[in-house]
Amino acid sequence: MAGVAAAVTTAEAGARTLLIERSDILGGNAGNALVHTICGLYLPADGDAEAGYAHAGFPRRFADLLLRQGAARPAERAGRVWVLPTFPHRLAEVARELCESTSGLELSFDAPLLSASSVDDGFTLRVAGGSSIHTAIGVDASGDANLASLLGAECRAADASMLQNPSLIFRVRGVDPAETEGFARLRVSHAIADAERRLQLPAGAGSVLLRPGPEVGEAYVTLNVAKPCDRPFAPLDGQFLAALASEARGHAAALVAHLRAHRPGFASCEIVEWPRCIGVRETRRIAGIEEMTAEALLAGRRRADEVAISTWPIELWHDHKGARFTYPSGPSSIPLGALVSRDLPRLGMAGRCMSATHEALGALRVLGTAMATGEAIGRAAAQSVERSCTLADLVHARK
Repeated sequence: MAGVAAAVTTAEAGARTLLIERSDILGGNAGNALVHTICGLYLPADGDAEAGYAHAGFPRRFADLLLRQGAARPAERAGRVWVLPTFPHRLAEVARELCESTSGLELSFDAPLLSASSVDDGFTLRVAGGSSIHTAIGVDASGDANLASLLGAECRAADASMLQNPSLIFRVRGVDPAETEGFARLRVSHAIADAERRLQLPAGAGSVLLRPGPEVGEAYVTLNVAKPCDRPFAPLDGQFLAALASEARGHAAALVAHLRAHRPGFASCEIVEWPRCIGVRETRRIAGIEEMTAEALLAGRRRADEVAISTWPIELWHDHKGARFTYPSGPSSIPLGALVSRDLPRLGMAGRCMSATHEALGALRVLGTAMATGEAIGRAAAQSVERSCTLADLVHARK
C-alpha cells in the first residue's frame, strides 16, 4: 500500500510514473496475505470521541474510497486505538481501479525485479519479462528493501531471533455470526489457546484472532506463526517461507477441525480462502539520512519538517503467543530524511523498509502509516523531477 500511495501521488503531481508489482494484484500484505485491518490510520482513541483521521491526504482518501465501494466496514475501536476493518480481495480491486484511472501512471504486474544499477542521472532497472527501465528517481516500497539491496545501498535488519513473528490469515465460512462479534471472539481466542495448552492442538496452533468476513457467517482467522526451532528464521528466503506456510496451513486445518468438534457455532466451519503468501511483519530496512527511534515515537516528538506522522503503538511480535504494545504519549513526526537513502540521494523508500530501528519499526510498519509515508515520498519524487534535483537535496533544503 505504500507503493500504491507513492505511485498515485507522484503521477497526480505530473511526473511520469511506473509502478512495478512482483505479484498479479496490488496491496502488498493487504492484498496477498489477507491482512484485513488498516492500523495507524486514526488518531488515538481518547474518551468517547469518534474516530479521527491522522492523515489528511492519501490515507484518508483511500479509506473513504474503500468505505464507499463496500470494501471496508466502519472504523472499529480496539482499546486505545481505532482500526479500519477491510475485505482484502475488494481492497486489491479498489487499489487497481484507482491506479488504472490515474493519468501518467503505468502498471507492470508479475514483474519481480531482477537487477538494478546506479547511473549519474538515476537508475537502470530490469524486471522479469521486460526490457531495461531508466528512472530518475526510485522509490523502494517492496517491504523487503529489494531495490535498495540490488543497488548496494546499506540495509539493516535485526538479528533473526528478534525479527517479528509472521502470521497466516485465512477466511472461513459456516460460522455463527455471534462468534465473531465483540467479546465472543475473544472467548474463542482464549478457548483455542487453552486447547493448545491441553495438547488438543499442535504446538504453535493456539494463537488466533478472529474478525467478521465480507459475508454473513464468514470470518477471517489470523494464526500467529511460531518461529521454527530446528532452523534459523529466514523471511527473505522463498523456500523457507514456503515450508513455513505449509506447516502453518497444517495447523490451520487442525484448528478448524477442533472448532468444528468442540464449538457449536463452528460446526459447519470450512476454509474457503487461503492467502497467497504468509504475512511477514519484518525483514530488512534501508539506512536513511535520518533514522526513526523508539524514543522519538514514544515521546510524541513533533518537528517543523515533518512529512507524515506516526500514531500506532510500538507493536512487537517477538513471541507468536502475543504482541507487546507500548503506547506513545501522542503522534510523532516522520521527517523526509527517514524516507531517503543515506547512500543513494535519488533513492526513496516508504512503508516497512523505511529508515528506523527495529523497535520503531514495530509502530511504523502498519498500513495507515505506510500509506502516509508513501504519499510523502511520492510527493518528494515528483518535486525532484520538476526541480531537477535529488531527494537528498530536498531533505537538506527542509532543514
